[in-house]
Amino acid sequence: MPTFSFEHLKTISDLRSKIVVVGQGGKSTLSRALSKKLNLPYIELDAIHHLPNWRERSTEDFKNQIAIVLAKNPDGWIMDGNYFDVIAEVVATRAETVIYVNMSWRVMMWRIFWRSLDRIIHRKPVCGGNYETWRKSFFSPQSLLWYLIKNRNSVINDRPGHITKLAKDLQLIKINGRNALDRFYAQNNLSRG
Repeated sequence: MPTFSFEHLKTISDLRSKIVVVGQGGKSTLSRALSKKLNLPYIELDAIHHLPNWRERSTEDFKNQIAIVLAKNPDGWIMDGNYFDVIAEVVATRAETVIYVNMSWRVMMWRIFWRSLDRIIHRKPVCGGNYETWRKSFFSPQSLLWYLIKNRNSVINDRPGHITKLAKDLQLIKINGRNALDRFYAQNNLSRG
């Protein structure tokens, strides 16, 4: 399937009904907005992957749980997450479209920083009912921010290859940068709220 930017879509109704959204700095908000607009169930892989107290499911259990959720929604869904190995094995055979939210390093880090701060201050549940803390979000080796800093080159250089491989037989739509994401929301009457 061809890769194209979202500007080539006439409307979001041109999207197929089994959609995976990947990337950093906007994928979950976009997924929820698409879910609402297209009236498709929203599946958050982080909520499936994480158990209470930030425990993680085993890879096999994670794959099984995803398969169960997908089987319950045969007519379509919007899914987000960056679990590329699991997505490639379990989801790609069922997905029809991959949307890649490709933010610059600076924008991605800024958004993740402010999102974490907002979640901590307002005690917003995330990832299957867990809560971010100052320690977990900013000072822990498991912090997403620290992971991205330590793995900056692989995130920037390897991610596009993972996504291209993941979407080799699927419709792949790239949204490159904050301005493009804003245009996508505006052109399709999507709400971030």
